[in-house]
This record gives sequence, structure tokens and C-alpha cells, in this order.
Amino acid sequence: MAGDLRSVWAHGVGSRGDLPLPFTLFAVGAAIALMATFVSLSFFWRRSWLPAAASGRRLGTTQGQVLDFLAVPARLASLALFVLALASSLSDAATGSQRFGPLTVYVALWVGMALVSAVVGDVWRVLSPFETIAGAIEWAAAKLGLPPMEDSGEIRGGYWPAVIALGCFLFLELAYHDGTTNQAVGVAMIVYTVVMVGGLALFGRRWLSQADGFGVLFSLLAAMAPLYRDDTGAIRLRAPLSGLTTIAPRVDLLAVVLVVLGGTTYDSLAGSTLWPDLVGYHRGWSATAVNTAGLVIVIAVMALLYYLGSQAVGWYTNQTATEVARRYAHSLVPIVLGYTVAHYFSLLVIDGGQQFLRLLSNPFDRGSNWFGTADWSVNFFLVSTDAIAWVQFLAIVVGHIAAVLVAHDRATETSPADKAAWAQRPMLIVMVIYSVIGLWLLQEA
Repeated sequence: MAGDLRSVWAHGVGSRGDLPLPFTLFAVGAAIALMATFVSLSFFWRRSWLPAAASGRRLGTTQGQVLDFLAVPARLASLALFVLALASSLSDAATGSQRFGPLTVYVALWVGMALVSAVVGDVWRVLSPFETIAGAIEWAAAKLGLPPMEDSGEIRGGYWPAVIALGCFLFLELAYHDGTTNQAVGVAMIVYTVVMVGGLALFGRRWLSQADGFGVLFSLLAAMAPLYRDDTGAIRLRAPLSGLTTIAPRVDLLAVVLVVLGGTTYDSLAGSTLWPDLVGYHRGWSATAVNTAGLVIVIAVMALLYYLGSQAVGWYTNQTATEVARRYAHSLVPIVLGYTVAHYFSLLVIDGGQQFLRLLSNPFDRGSNWFGTADWSVNFFLVSTDAIAWVQFLAIVVGHIAAVLVAHDRATETSPADKAAWAQRPMLIVMVIYSVIGLWLLQEA
């Protein structure tokens, strides 16, 4: 990432020599773990049970009522944070030294909300400022005697608007040469809000569920969470990962996952020591052009690898590559989470996360100390370099192991375990390649 916060956006933990093990041992360990999981599943995971476990066990309605009570202040707090980040970005967009807006978007939202969603569930449905705005519009319309906001059902184009939204966000974050400045983030927040609110006026709330790229991504990650609310509002406890089986096998949702996976991979590449050797050093719009090309190419490569694996699986199962790709798209979601944790963990807990908490008390750089955190300094020793390295390694390996498990469970829905494992071998190779690429790029950071 470009801009004055280059040190904040340096997600890696140092050179390869800073890590506790050489790359070869990391890569071999990851490959062995994946292959051992693959073989074990063929012997001990004989039938599909994740779909049946997805409904979970009802915990009751009391918890849901408590959450409903807390939802209103949570919505207002989230909307206030959104407005504060926007106001901070616009207040001194050209020369301000503060970067509360970019930290809110790139750290608290992009990283923090992704991790919370995967652990707790689809909280973005409550915290989204656009959902709050939609609710306010509906309330105002009812008070004025106007007809309620119409919901047109599924929007033509499916989830492709969300794919475009995420692609634009990744361009701003990773390719545009001034993407971390106050001005760029402030303008982007305004444009995104106009598009979301305008879509609400035209298509109803369905627009947010299909066009809000953050909401679509967070809902996919939330499918891994052990907690969720059913249609009656009750809280239910389910086996982790089982909710992934409820994701519709759609090409547009697959595109959402591949765009984010490719974007995170490119971020690792662009932050590595290899990138300047490949493209040289560029500034301004020249850097934007090079970065955009790199971003598109890396996303295309990650998608191509998955397509080739799907095509090979199709040869064994007499299915087309598109059918296989759709059918196993949900298995990529744990990899997205693993890449997110591996790539952004140090950013969240050390520099970016601590800076966000500090600037939360002084977002306009006027000497305020609203929450008593303005005088905090960044503790770079909060987590050791070795600990970060092991978190990165385990995140990538565990994410790929979860992907293999989910894919195997889907395969056993229609085939015996031994045949299902045999047919999934090409996809195992893709998973090994993904894990090795991720580990190698982290080592090069």
C-alpha cells in the first residue's frame, strides 16, 4: 500500500531470517499436514454429515431477545464510527497527519470485522451503517405515511455487484498510489454510500444483501461460525464449518471468494522483496498501472489454478469444470480466512490496531482525548516475531485443512469415501500449491 502509513501497512514480520524455521520446513510441513488429513478422511470420514449438522441445536430465545436489546445501541455506535471516520477523512484530506479514516476502513472493517464474523457470526447484518440507514428510511417513510420500501426479490445480476464492489475496494487499497490518504478514503466512502443508498431506493433491502461487497464477504465467513440466528430469531449452536454447506453453489459467490483470495495473495506479493525485482520501482500513476496489472494477474492465476483443479476433478466424476467449481466453492472460504489471519494478524494486533485505538480518542488531531487512549504508544513487543510467524503458518495450514475437510464432506454426498477421496486428488494438489504460495510470500515479506 502507498501513502504516509506505509509502516502501518507493512503486514509482514520481517525477512526470512527473522522466522523460526526456514521456508523449506514450513512448506514441507504444510504439504505433509494436508496429505495426512486427506488420507485420514478417506478412512474415517465415510459419509457426509456437515449438512445435517448445519441446523445445530437451539439454545433458546432469551439470548436472541438480549441481542435484540443490544442491537439498537450497537447500530448507533457503528453508524457513529462510520460518520466519524468519514468526517475525519474529509476534515483535513490534503495535508492531515492523522489517518483515522483509513485505519477504520482497512483495519477495523476489512480485517477486524472479517475475523469477528468467522468466530461470532453475521454481526455485519446488525452493525452495517447501510442497514441502519435503510431502517431509518423505512421509519421515516412510515411516519410520513409513504409506501414502504419495495423488495424486488433477487436482483438481476446476482452477486456480481458485490464482486465489482470488492474489486474496486482492492484497487483502492492495493493498486491506487494514493489509496491510503484521507482524501481517497473519504471520497470512496461517499461514493460507496451513494451507491448503496441509491440501490436501496431502486431495489429495496435486497440490494444490500447482493451488492454490499463487505456484507456478502462477511456473510460467507460467518457461515463457518458456531453460532447463528434462525428465522425465528433464536440463537443456535452448530458444528464449526457446517454452515458452509448452506452456501448456494453459484459462480458469482465463487467469484467473490476468488477475488478476495487473489487480492490478499497479491498484497503479500507486493509487500515482498521479490516485487521490486519483478517490476522495478514506480511512483504515481505509473505505480497504479503496474499494481493494477499485478492485482488482476494474481487474481486470474488463483482462479485458473482452481479451475484447472475443478476440471481434473470433473474428469473423474463426469462433471463439467463449471459444475465442480460451483459445487466446491464453499471449500475456499476457510482458505480466505486463513490468508486473512496470516497476512493481517500483525497489522491488527501491533501497529494498525493499536493506532486505531489511539486515534479513536483524537480523530481530528486537535488534542482531544475522548476515551483516554490518545496518549497510547504502539507496543511493538506485544507479540513476539516468532509468535506471529507461528500464527501465520498455522492459519494457512489450518485453513487449507478445513478446506480439504469441507470438500471431502461434499464429495461423500454422492460417492463412497474411497472414490470421493480419489476424485479429490487434483484439488488436494491445488490446496498444496495455494499453501506453499502463501507461506513463500510470507517468508519473502
